[in-house]
Amino acid sequence: MSFANRLKNCCGRVKSDANHVDDKEAGAQNPAATESNGQNSAGRKDKKRRLCGSGGDSPGVSRMALNCGTVFAKYLLCFFNFIFFAAGGTVLALSIWLAVDNTSFLILTRVSENDSLQEFNQPSVMEHGAYILIVAGGLVFCIGFLGCCGAVLESRVLLTIYGLTVIVIFLLEVTGGALAAVYKAETEEELQNFLKLTLKKYYSTQATANSMTVSWNALMAELKCCGVNNYTDFELATMWQTNKTDGMVMPVACCILEGDPKKFKPLDPSCVSDPSPENSYYLTGCLGRLQENTFYYLPTMLSVAIGLGTLQLILITLSFYMCRAIGKALKVATVD
Repeated sequence: MSFANRLKNCCGRVKSDANHVDDKEAGAQNPAATESNGQNSAGRKDKKRRLCGSGGDSPGVSRMALNCGTVFAKYLLCFFNFIFFAAGGTVLALSIWLAVDNTSFLILTRVSENDSLQEFNQPSVMEHGAYILIVAGGLVFCIGFLGCCGAVLESRVLLTIYGLTVIVIFLLEVTGGALAAVYKAETEEELQNFLKLTLKKYYSTQATANSMTVSWNALMAELKCCGVNNYTDFELATMWQTNKTDGMVMPVACCILEGDPKKFKPLDPSCVSDPSPENSYYLTGCLGRLQENTFYYLPTMLSVAIGLGTLQLILITLSFYMCRAIGKALKVATVD
C-alpha cells in the first residue's frame, strides 16, 4: 500500500473517533434530551406493538378505531345471533337428550295430561324427530355462534365465514322458491309421488304407529281429508293392510271426528268400515287440500319469506361492513 493511501485511512479513522467523542460529550451535556429521544422511540414501538398485535386481527385495534356506525352494527349482530345461538343450543341439547335417553321422554308423554304429547309416545317417532331436531338445532347453533363470537371478538375470519354461510342459505332459499314457481306442474307431481310413497311404504295403524303414521294422521285430521286422492289409496298401504282390524277400509283419521281432532274419536264408529259423505271425508284427497291451503295462505307465506330474506340480507350486510371497518382500522394502525 502506498504512503498516500495509508495517510488517507489514518485520517479517516481519526475523524470517525472524533465524531464519536463529540456525540458522547453532547449526550453527557444534555442527558434529558437523549433519554427523551429513547423514550419516544420505545413508546412508538410499544404503541405499534399494542395496536398491531401479533396476529394482525387484534380486538384492541378495532375497538380503538371503530366509529359509531360500526359499533351499532356490532351490537345488532350480537343481539340477533345471540338469539339464534341460545335457541339452537336449547333445541340441540334437548334433541340429544331425546336421542340418547328417549325412555324419560316416553314416560313423560304417558304421565302427562297433555293429549298432544300422546301422539309422540312411540320410540320410532321420537328417534326420527330427535335426529331431525339435532340437524336443525346444530345448524342454527353454529350460525349463531359464528355471528355472535365474530361480532364480540371483532374477528374478520369468523365474520367472513358467517357472512358466506348466510349467503349460501339465502341463495338456496331463493333457488328453491324460483324452481318451485317455474316448474309448478313438476313440483305438484313430485309432491304427489312423495305422498303416495310414504303412504304405501310407511303408513301403519295407530297401535304400531311410526313417525310417518303420526304425520299422516295429523295431516288428515287437521285438513279433513283421506289419503292422497281418496280412501282407495290405503289399499296399497302395506303396513296398514297387515296390521288393521278386519273390515276396515280406511283409518279413523279419515272419519268426521268428535271434539278435539287429536283424540281421533269418530262421530260414527262405523265410518272405518262403512264410509259415507255423512260420516267421513273418504272422497276428499289430502293433495287437493294442501293445494287449497297453499293458495289460501300464500300471502302469509310470502310475507314470512320476504321478512326472513330481508333479515338475512341485513345480517350479511352488517357482517361484511364490520369486516371492512376492521380492515381499515388495521391499515391505519399499521401505518401509524
